[in-house]
Amino acid sequence: MGATDLSFAREEECFIVKETTAAGTLEKPGTDDRVYTVGPLDFNQDQEFKEDEQLRATASMLSPIKGRKMAGDWSGTLYVKPSGALGTAPEADVLFDCLMGGGAADAGVDYEYTLENTLSSFSFWSKKGDTVYAGRGATVNTASFTIPGDDVAKHVFGGQFMELLWAGTCKTVSIAGAVLTLDPGGTALYKPGMFVEVGSADNGGDGFEIISIHYEAGTMTIEADPGVVGVQTVTPWYPTAGAEVGKPVYGKMGIITVNGQDFVVLNATLEMNNNIKYYDYEKNDSWTAEKYGRPGRREITGTIEAHQLQRGASYRYRSEYQVQDALLIPAGKTSGYIMRLGIPYAEYTTPQLSGDEEFIQTITFKAIASASYNDEFVITFL
Repeated sequence: MGATDLSFAREEECFIVKETTAAGTLEKPGTDDRVYTVGPLDFNQDQEFKEDEQLRATASMLSPIKGRKMAGDWSGTLYVKPSGALGTAPEADVLFDCLMGGGAADAGVDYEYTLENTLSSFSFWSKKGDTVYAGRGATVNTASFTIPGDDVAKHVFGGQFMELLWAGTCKTVSIAGAVLTLDPGGTALYKPGMFVEVGSADNGGDGFEIISIHYEAGTMTIEADPGVVGVQTVTPWYPTAGAEVGKPVYGKMGIITVNGQDFVVLNATLEMNNNIKYYDYEKNDSWTAEKYGRPGRREITGTIEAHQLQRGASYRYRSEYQVQDALLIPAGKTSGYIMRLGIPYAEYTTPQLSGDEEFIQTITFKAIASASYNDEFVITFL
C-alpha cells in the first residue's frame, strides 16, 4: 500500500480508569482497564470563538477572539458483557460505577450497582492510529440499554469531560537533557499533561509526562532526562492490554418478570439521565470547566414491546391508577453471564397499540423511588 500512516478504526484501543485523586486529575490506565467498544469511542471538544465586532471601515471578516474551552462530549457503545465469574465486576465496571454511584461485590453470588447522590469521574484513553487521546474529568451522564429478542444486548454510555489531551508520533532533531527539539511542526502533535516514550526510553514503563511545550520554538520539555540522544521517535505512552474479561450475551435469553410473574416480550429498553451539568462559564482562571454538579434529578424510563395478549389491557388500568410493579429485565440466563436491570417501583404511561399482523403493545414505564430514596434502580451481574 502507498499510504502507511492511515488510522484504522479496527485498530483502536480504549481504556477507562476511575479518577481517584480528584475529579479532573488525569488518571493513567493499567493493563486491566481496557474496554472493547462496538465501533469507535466518540469524543469531541469545541473551542469557543467570539466574533470581533470592532468597526474597521471594511467589509472583510476579522479573526475571531479566542474564548473558553467548552466541556467536551463523549459516547461509546458496548456489548452487555458479564465477567463470567459470580461476584466479579464486568469489563465496563468503571462506567457502571460512575453511572450509578457505587458498586459492590457479594463474593461468589453477584456484583451489584446501586444509586448514590455523588457521582465519580473517570479518564478515558483512546489510541487512534499513531495518536493517543485522553479525556480528563469525564462523567457518565446518560446510559441506554437495549435488550432485544433478535440481537446481542448492548448499552450506550455518554456524557461530558473537562479537557481533551493528545500525544502523537514525531522524530526529534536533538535532545538536551529533558528538552526535546522536534521536527518542524511536530510540537502541534502533543499537549502538556500527556505521557510519551522517547525511542527505547519509557521511564520504567510509566512514560514521561510532558511538562511544557514551546510551539513556536519547536521544543518540548518532559519530566526527566530520557537518557537517549540524537534522532529518536517520540511516541505516545499507553499500557499493554491485559486479558479480555467476559463475553457478550444475546438479548433473547432471559425472561422479564413483573411482580415475580413471567412476561414474554419482544424488546426491552431502558434509558437513564443523570442530568449532570459542567460549569464552564465561571471566572475560575482556567480555560476549561473544572467542576460539575447535578442540580436536577435523575430520570429513568424504559419501554417494553410485547404481543397484545388477552390480559394486555390491564396496563391501561395500571397507568390510570398508578399501580407500581417490580420489573426485572435480564440479559442472559447462564450463571456468571447475566445482567439484570431491576426497577422495584415502575409506573406506566398509557400503552400504545400498533401492527399490521399481530397487534404489538408498547408499554412505557418510569422508575419511581420509595420514601427511602435512591432505590428506584439497581443493576446486578449474577
